[in-house]
Amino acid sequence: MRRLEKTTTLGLLSTLLMGAAVFACGPGVAEAHRPWNDSGHYHQPQPIPAQEVSIGLESADGGVIQTFWHDGSLYVAGQNGGRYNLRVTNNTGERVEAVVTVDGRDVVSGQLGNYKTQRGYVIEPHGSVAIEGFRQSLEQVAAFRFTDIGNSYSARRGSPQHVGVIGVAVFKEHQPRFRPRPPPPVPIATRPYYEPYGGDAGGYDYKRSESGNAPAADAGPAPSTAPSAGAARTKSAYDYDDQVANERSIAPPRSNRLGTEYGETTYSSVREVTFTRKHSRRPDSLLTVYYDSLDGLRARGVPVDPVYYPPPAYPPQPFPDNNGRNNQYAPPPPPRRY
Repeated sequence: MRRLEKTTTLGLLSTLLMGAAVFACGPGVAEAHRPWNDSGHYHQPQPIPAQEVSIGLESADGGVIQTFWHDGSLYVAGQNGGRYNLRVTNNTGERVEAVVTVDGRDVVSGQLGNYKTQRGYVIEPHGSVAIEGFRQSLEQVAAFRFTDIGNSYSARRGSPQHVGVIGVAVFKEHQPRFRPRPPPPVPIATRPYYEPYGGDAGGYDYKRSESGNAPAADAGPAPSTAPSAGAARTKSAYDYDDQVANERSIAPPRSNRLGTEYGETTYSSVREVTFTRKHSRRPDSLLTVYYDSLDGLRARGVPVDPVYYPPPAYPPQPFPDNNGRNNQYAPPPPPRRY
């Protein structure tokens, strides 16, 4: 079947204020919403800065999960058995589609991640969605829980080498260019040759003639609606014979100590919406987050432990170096170690 240049998918739109989600191919009852303010017991998790969207990990009750920056990447410290949600926030003024993977597995289909063919969550302008687990239906998900590698969903599906990473591919929406027709030219009203310049001779009233004979202005054409989007082709249940070749990777297993479990079933309703990607096979941005236990991050060299400075044995001095003369300016400090 010939593939169209502009791919149209059906997106899931979350309708629950808590733990709801939206995705670019699935119906339900959940709406994307603006992020909550930091009031009460809810604390916004530390997000990943991005031009189009931000992603953060939060606990099931909305608490912050500890994160660390290291060598230009963001690392999350998980705890075995702890449940977490993914909070994806749209920072733009237009809808976007976010195709999300956990441990290399698409959170909607459970297949190996492929943003070219798999659907994602549709997020309203300046809104956010909480992705709570691997989607089982339009009404339920299997909760995200940190677990050991052997019990992780990806390892049990045959791809343990991808455990420990979360990815988001962001697609902007195709905006058709409307070219409104120019308004019809206004006829030029000319003075009749027999009208005297005085305006009242001969009984002819020019103003009354102009108002009575001038054609009414034509209303401009109504803008055409966006082209209707066809339903996207979706894959059925997992077929081991068709996927076994893709399940095995030539990459060696990583030393990650924590994975994500296919947890208990929880309610998270979504609905299908149509979404046409601006670029059908190329995301507008890609986000990557790595996670592991504190011991695993420490083994990778991530500075998870604060540097301890012993208290001075003498009182601090306001002018420690009072000798010599220095006319230079204050240089920047070295990079922070924690």
